[in-house]
Amino acid sequence: MSTHGAEVNWAVIGTGFISQSISDDLRLTPGARRHAVCSRDPERARRFAADQGFAVAHGSVSALLDDPTVDAVYIATPHATHAAIAIAALESGKHVLIEKPMAVNADQGRQIASAAAASGRFAMEAMWMRFNPAYRDLVAAAQAGAIGEVRSVRASFGLPFGPADSPRWTAERASSTLLDQGIYPITLALDVLGRPSRIHATGRLRDDGVDLTVHTTFEYDDGRFAQLSASMVEYIEPTASVSGTDGWMTAPAPFWAADEFTIHAGPISRALSEPQRTQHARRGNGYVPMLEAVTLAIAEQWTEHPTHPLADSIATLEVLDAVRDSLSSPTARPKETR
Repeated sequence: MSTHGAEVNWAVIGTGFISQSISDDLRLTPGARRHAVCSRDPERARRFAADQGFAVAHGSVSALLDDPTVDAVYIATPHATHAAIAIAALESGKHVLIEKPMAVNADQGRQIASAAAASGRFAMEAMWMRFNPAYRDLVAAAQAGAIGEVRSVRASFGLPFGPADSPRWTAERASSTLLDQGIYPITLALDVLGRPSRIHATGRLRDDGVDLTVHTTFEYDDGRFAQLSASMVEYIEPTASVSGTDGWMTAPAPFWAADEFTIHAGPISRALSEPQRTQHARRGNGYVPMLEAVTLAIAEQWTEHPTHPLADSIATLEVLDAVRDSLSSPTARPKETR
């Protein structure tokens, strides 16, 4: 790895909204150097580099991966391309941080993990929520018994990013509210309740298979449950709650990037009238805690990060695969035509 002292030379693949947010936060990340960017449009790459302060602009992924001065890449391209680019980057000796979902299914996730093991390079899915201090405290409080025995989770991520017939959403790009939005409430449920015994899902499917909305129920043999929703065509209140035998906790919108949460616990009168609020200072767009942790891990020559190891990403992808299977089964809601 061609790090310079404690610095890691970062490259960003893609020049969209996520790449801009990541680039802004790399500026605030100790040990991270904004070094290179690439786009299929060389002129767009040059403009992005100039605007964001990157030293190098490449007009193709292959050119960037051939650049020996690049240490690590953030992959911010369409879902369908994540696995192929990540594997190529690992095989070229680069460390990788992959915009979630890491892959479109668990098989691809396992292929990435195999490539990472063979390369000896760092690899992680960019599940920034797991590095968010407020989210980490919420999960830790639930696990420590702050609301007694946890019995249920309710979480949603529904924001109307465009009309149902938007041409930017295609099956070829693996466009999917389940993969893009639903992964957040599902991760929360898995972190707090563990893997469910049964999964039920319904939603709206376009005739090309793109899922527009997904409503999922996780059931557990001991009666615990989770109610999870996602949509890219309508609002579904983007908040979350975790409930237990002695109280409940809430995270405000958008829950995956919230800088606070509230605990309501104890006797009913106290739970209703004396909430306990925990707040954290927000750093940049919210990606800084993850970028700082990954940059340090790379500098220390780690190949994974214990906060979000590849095994956890693959386990989540297995659950997403099961949700997709339930959504598309004959008993689910019929597919919707455009």
